[in-house]
Amino acid sequence: MPKKTTPPLRKPMSRRSFFRGIGGFIANHWLLSSMPLAGAGVFGWAEYDTLNLKCQLWDLFYPNLPLALEDTTICQLSDLHLESLRITPEHIKKSVMAEKPDLIVLTGDIISTRTDLDKLNSYLAGLTAPQGNFIVMGNNDYSHLSHTLFKRYVQQLKDLGWTLLINKAEFLPNLNLWIIGVDDPATAHDDVDLAYEKVLAAQSLPENPSFRLVLSHSTDCLDGVAKNGADLFLAGHTHGGQIRLPGLKPLITNTYLGDLGFYEGYHVINGVPLYINTGIGESMIPIRFNVPPEIAFFTLHQGNAEPRHHTK
Repeated sequence: MPKKTTPPLRKPMSRRSFFRGIGGFIANHWLLSSMPLAGAGVFGWAEYDTLNLKCQLWDLFYPNLPLALEDTTICQLSDLHLESLRITPEHIKKSVMAEKPDLIVLTGDIISTRTDLDKLNSYLAGLTAPQGNFIVMGNNDYSHLSHTLFKRYVQQLKDLGWTLLINKAEFLPNLNLWIIGVDDPATAHDDVDLAYEKVLAAQSLPENPSFRLVLSHSTDCLDGVAKNGADLFLAGHTHGGQIRLPGLKPLITNTYLGDLGFYEGYHVINGVPLYINTGIGESMIPIRFNVPPEIAFFTLHQGNAEPRHHTK
């Protein structure tokens, strides 16, 4: 059962390409030089973990959940990193659509290179939900595109039926649900106050409060989210460390909360229910080790029970 914690907040791969990737990663992160990644057994383990997509299913309970949201399922994908992704579009689509989500959200880092723009259709076109598809940007979505290509990227997402939230909120009146998108904190594009502007201007009645779902690529905007209030905050970015020796914490999480030990899974921090998705793809080195890729599903219920979780 996940703990409720409130810490203080301050501001097919060839063997040759496998070891070439490790060399580049170690050059950037020298601490990994102590990892015993040699050997066929470990290589096989890493290969399995890289391709073994998990579905994490959560039941979340809220005493004041709007009636229209009862049994609503939200699907979260994160960190596709299409450049090196070897999980097929068909596998991802089958895993998502099998759970019949009412809403699909994608919390950033879809692409890693310019040529990934040509892969968007195959991975995103078949993902549909009756209440809509929503997306926020991650650091890699900004890092490799000119202003011109970024405009093309945004248009492609719109053409595929995705609503992009750049420090912006959308209200779904039939669900009494605000979806609040905070732009990427890792590249300092986040503006939480701007993202909440419409939400705060349309305060709901105390007897019929709206549900606030917050999306952001990184948890580094949590201070502002906690100040403005959220019923569920979905983020990614950490990859759960991506490479983690059994029994040890990851060496790299790239977030403030990650440094404090919160780099994956469900937590309640500063009053905010938070889920940190380990993502689907990889960054820097095209493998995962002891951190399988995941798709997360959250089904909302009225009540006071503790969160329930199982893996498929």
